[in-house]
Amino acid sequence: MLRQILATAAITLLLITNNYQTSSQSQSEFEIWSQKHHKTYLGQEKIYREGVYQRNKKMIEEHNIVESRSYDMGENQFMALTKEEFILLYLNQLDAPQIVEQQPQETILNIDEPLKEIDWSSYTTIKEQGLCGAGWAFSVSNSIEAWYGIRGRRSIIASAQQLIDCDLYSKGCYGGYNYNAMHYVQQTGLMSGVYYPYVGQQEGCRYNSGEFRINNYQFVGNQQSTLQHYLQNYPVSVGVDASNWQFYKNGTFFDCGQTVNHYALAVGFDFGYNWIVQNSWGYGWGENGTIKLSPNNTCGILSQAYQIV
Repeated sequence: MLRQILATAAITLLLITNNYQTSSQSQSEFEIWSQKHHKTYLGQEKIYREGVYQRNKKMIEEHNIVESRSYDMGENQFMALTKEEFILLYLNQLDAPQIVEQQPQETILNIDEPLKEIDWSSYTTIKEQGLCGAGWAFSVSNSIEAWYGIRGRRSIIASAQQLIDCDLYSKGCYGGYNYNAMHYVQQTGLMSGVYYPYVGQQEGCRYNSGEFRINNYQFVGNQQSTLQHYLQNYPVSVGVDASNWQFYKNGTFFDCGQTVNHYALAVGFDFGYNWIVQNSWGYGWGENGTIKLSPNNTCGILSQAYQIV
């Protein structure tokens, strides 16, 4: 009797395994990708998205066979989006700033000795903004987290959602500006993300106050040496042109313009003076959520660089 039960169980398990393998083998690459990233498409939408997926896959493969490339591209959560859709959904849709910026720091600082490479990425975590163009909010909330961690040796979670809901100078998921968000935190304060969590869309302002405050903020861009100098102290919220960042995987990136349409957090630079930038598109994008930019003003990184002081 026991042998029959065991035999029946073994046969059942074998059938289940074979069915699973057959099901997996019958799935297309697109269906496997969709399942991995929790995407559901039906009918004509599925046909269209699979076509976009295949075109993007071919583009990535063609890029990665070029021996002289400085960076690799790779599959990620954006595979079923055209470049135009990606820009519309994930990047800043605002044009002009709405409050007067601080006077920029234009002086090239005198450095007595060569600057050493620095990386503050361990003082804050990679976030996932989802279908909300809130890179500006995460850039600032992450800079506050790092500032408290480095200066105050205190681990905090700053609420990006409060900036999205309550900063009247910005437009929530349609975009915003890092210095406006810093101005808000200076005047009002920011709550913990534990009590004001991220929901991926703009809602009504729940709390227009908070325990996390900053004394001031300043512009630290224009010159590579200036940004490098201030990065020795804390990370810097930076505006960048991320139009071509969609499929970045690893390596040193340079293929971009200088029209700011996204915000991220510069957390340091390496021995080759390449910028290390922490993004808000999750750990599955780039090098575990970060991108390395070539020196100088690559992607406009020096044009809107603001730091908490």
